[in-house]
Amino acid sequence: MKLHYKFSNLLGTVYHKGNLLFTPDSNALITPVGNRATVIDLKNGRSETLSFESEFNIICSTLSSNGALLLVINETGRGYLYNVKCRTLIGIHRFGHDVNTVKFSPDAKSVAVCRGNRCEIYTCPNANRQFNLFTLKFVLRSFHDKTTCIDWTSDSRVVAVGSADMTTQVFSVPLLDKLHRFTLAGHGREIIGAFFEQDSLNIITICKNAKVNYWVVDMDLSSMKPMPYIYDEDEDDDDDDDEEEMPTSANGHNDDGEDEQLDDIVEQQRAKLERKQKRLDERLQKNPTKDDMVVFKRMNKFNYKETFEGSDRGALLLCADYHKKTHMLVAGFSNGHFYLHEMPDFNLIHSLSIGDQKQMITSALFNPLGDWIALACQNLGQLIVWEWQSQTYVLKQQGHFNNMTQLAYSPDGMHIASGGDDGKIKLWNTSNGFCFVTFSEHSSTITGLEFASNGQFIISSSLDGTVRAYDLLRYRNFRTYTSPTPVQFSCVALDAAGEVVCAGGFDTFNIFVWSIKTGKLLDILSGHEGPISALTFGRNTTQTTLASCSWDKTLRTWSLFDSHGSRETFLLSTDALCCAFRPDGQQIAVSTVDAQILFFHPDTGQQTASIEGKHDLGYARKDTDKVTGKKLTFGRAYRSISYTLDGNYLLAGGRSKYISLYNIHEQILVKRFEITCNKSFDGLNEYLNRRKMTEFGSLALIDMGQDEDENGKNIRLPGVRKGDHSSRHFKPEILVTCVRFSPTGRAWSACTTEGLLIYSIDNTAMFDPIDLNETITPLSIRQTLYDKNDSYMALLMALKLNEKSLIIEIIENIDLSKVEHICQSLPLLYVELLLNFISEQIQHSRHFAFYLSWIYNILMNHTNNLKPNSTKILTTLCNLEKNLTLKQDSLGKIVENNIFTIDYLSTIAAIPTTDDMEITSISGTKRKSDHINDSISE
Repeated sequence: MKLHYKFSNLLGTVYHKGNLLFTPDSNALITPVGNRATVIDLKNGRSETLSFESEFNIICSTLSSNGALLLVINETGRGYLYNVKCRTLIGIHRFGHDVNTVKFSPDAKSVAVCRGNRCEIYTCPNANRQFNLFTLKFVLRSFHDKTTCIDWTSDSRVVAVGSADMTTQVFSVPLLDKLHRFTLAGHGREIIGAFFEQDSLNIITICKNAKVNYWVVDMDLSSMKPMPYIYDEDEDDDDDDDEEEMPTSANGHNDDGEDEQLDDIVEQQRAKLERKQKRLDERLQKNPTKDDMVVFKRMNKFNYKETFEGSDRGALLLCADYHKKTHMLVAGFSNGHFYLHEMPDFNLIHSLSIGDQKQMITSALFNPLGDWIALACQNLGQLIVWEWQSQTYVLKQQGHFNNMTQLAYSPDGMHIASGGDDGKIKLWNTSNGFCFVTFSEHSSTITGLEFASNGQFIISSSLDGTVRAYDLLRYRNFRTYTSPTPVQFSCVALDAAGEVVCAGGFDTFNIFVWSIKTGKLLDILSGHEGPISALTFGRNTTQTTLASCSWDKTLRTWSLFDSHGSRETFLLSTDALCCAFRPDGQQIAVSTVDAQILFFHPDTGQQTASIEGKHDLGYARKDTDKVTGKKLTFGRAYRSISYTLDGNYLLAGGRSKYISLYNIHEQILVKRFEITCNKSFDGLNEYLNRRKMTEFGSLALIDMGQDEDENGKNIRLPGVRKGDHSSRHFKPEILVTCVRFSPTGRAWSACTTEGLLIYSIDNTAMFDPIDLNETITPLSIRQTLYDKNDSYMALLMALKLNEKSLIIEIIENIDLSKVEHICQSLPLLYVELLLNFISEQIQHSRHFAFYLSWIYNILMNHTNNLKPNSTKILTTLCNLEKNLTLKQDSLGKIVENNIFTIDYLSTIAAIPTTDDMEITSISGTKRKSDHINDSISE
């Protein structure tokens, strides 16, 4: 089994906070998800999470005009420059704290950063080599409050910066002869957006209390020229030591001990630049250039709230965007409404709502073509792409707005079901990463999910006292199972035949058994003396067994289909948290509170192995903990475990940022996966941060009263809806609540605080030869195929070398007439390798029929040999079935479209056109005239 797993995608969360970005071709949308960024391909219907990961949550981002460079900045002001086309992280730059927004210039040569009460202009990396990733060249520090928004003119020479001090300042970079700096006032709240018109200095400003000002200039932008350089003798003293080396660690991150030194260097550079600019302003005031300077005049003033009624008048404007080519202005409000107006006359085009009052629109964005609007809601994690002309959804996705608790794979591995504390069950497509159905019948936390073996329905349990069955063909809740008395169900299990469902109680300590078809309660199994923590079915060659574990320090097995109802009890040293059957039913694994994983034989009752996982969970402490991370390991344990399909490895996750993969036979740790490095979550630091320690205690114990848009969340007192001054702030703790292996064996998933993480096998740089000797080389393999014309031996040698590109070359150069003979002679050892390779190649290759012939001949000639080893190659067969199904769906859509197109063209061809009728009438007239002429001649 190959264990080269790497992170591949993030599901369950589509938006966290920050601004949205469209690619220049309007085909993709980039959305920030925690400390990562996800690219949603709207054209092909796929989503992909980029490989880089920030240390804290992303708060703002920008994309260059050519779509190549992506700059994201996290909560601590650390910026990550990423090449989107090459999928490579270029470098990391520290901008400083209190970064609010960032934007590339249209020529992609500069980037403007709003930081605190200033705006900083940096030069971007280019072909000319420079030591620093970004070089500071201009600082505007004339605001009295934080800066909130930025916009550039189309020629990248003028910048408009809005601020919370209710003003917008327009300044030129570099200085122009007719424009140095101009301040626009007239608003009563902080500025949300400032937008230039295309190829003009006319500007639109919009503030938080929903008022819009339209400013005009009677001077053309192209008529302005750069101002001649004014020499200053004092600059020579500052230029001697401008270039200072910034200490950066080898991995691109600044160590904690070097942060203060780096901040001092950066502040010194900013201070020098500010002194230069101050001297330049003084010289400009003494020596004015011209009297005909640019003057902005307010032509119109508009107010959104003039049309509001009732409670909508208290809504605040939270985001806005302007499309310069179509002159369309979109604004999103805190009550879930968004308005589309045409400027400069402020004509209302659309007034729509995306939901109830709880859905605050925190980000709005036009695509470059101006026909789509992207809207995002931070509090519910919702993302919408709306086509305003046809009034239809291009995309509508929403993740779990509370923690995810459970997940389950479909039998073919194509779908994942997830459940959360919000009581919702969502189905995700693993191939494109989208949620395609949501069930919201439960009213409390989901505690268990199970797919039926045929994949036609799913079973769920909840703390609301119900167990529900959902039909995956009609997408409805077709059966609800309840107990005679109200019970909170903590887990659920479904037998392999899909006839019986069992659920364990959290408060009654009993196991309830229902019939799937009739919905009747068949039996109540009692014997546990504590809450049931997990249930699982196992099937061996003779019978089906139910295993249950509980907080009463016991693991019990039940024979439900035996007339005697026999059962066994396994005593444990501590409380049990979860259990799992090996796929062949010959072993049970149970995780306990003391971070141990114990293995038992279900028939003999003997303990066969044990794994100590206390140290594998890692050391971590919260900001408010008063003891060391090593002491806190006594309260950590694995909450979820999962077997691989061959039963040789076990995946375990719990209250830790690590997920462990164990070899059961050797009882050792094979690999430990770190699911996140996001320090916006609590419980990641191993040691105490002494900078937060004071003589009165830790600063983390003090509630600073942060807003909802800052790091963390706010909790209000029960029953208080608004005006709550006693709300409390908290940081979510990183947890792993559920782990599951895919039936294909090529991926596994984990429910975490960050979302649904998917790890898949990395085949990019893997060299795994089989029975290799010095005579097997790429050159000798090609000589065997092309010179000696021995296709069979060349294929065997390529499979031994196990190099993907070489195997593709050899297989696709084998004549189709030789495929049957080669498959008949192929040894069983290489059958699985060839099937595994073809199953992966089918998904991307154009030679679909050619590879289908290989699959057909392999299965027809080796079926009897594969049956005894079916458990070993089950992952390969499941992966082959999954890829064939995906290919069938994609080709089916193309075939249906072609059929409809051909029918349409055939129908059009059968209808005579006007030209055909004219030709027919002309030919008929000609025939009549010829007949008359013939009769006259006779």
